[in-house]
Amino acid sequence: MNLDLKSILAGVGCAALGGACALMIRGRTAPAIQRWGVTDRAAAAVQYEGKTLYLSGQVGDIPTLATSDVTAQTRQTLAKIDKLLAAAGTSREHILSAQIWLKDIEADFKAMNVVWNDWVGKAGESKGVRACVESKMARETLLVEIKVVAAVP
Repeated sequence: MNLDLKSILAGVGCAALGGACALMIRGRTAPAIQRWGVTDRAAAAVQYEGKTLYLSGQVGDIPTLATSDVTAQTRQTLAKIDKLLAAAGTSREHILSAQIWLKDIEADFKAMNVVWNDWVGKAGESKGVRACVESKMARETLLVEIKVVAAVP
């Protein structure tokens, strides 16, 4: 097999550039990624190629956590999720998956689930896959955190 210098250099360049070069060779551009609510540690939401939206874990209103029960925190969290979904041009009807963390699953699951079921609706069109687990939370006063992935129509 004979390789000319141009092919060798192209191969070396592609190895250095990784996947971006492979996309260029195939005539495609790198995927479009859009971010919302970027802080020094994370983004609140990331949309990939305009079709899938990934939300960071959302929590209730920080100033009121100490005085909020799991019902209030779940409502506040879902209101934040609604706003982020709307900002990306989607809604809860397009949820693909949700992950829910509770500080005390025995004490708080039932109350959180009542709010969740009301939020997603009775029909089922809003019900993606879901996992709910107990977890030590980042703040002592956090009772619930919710992360969602949604399709963007």
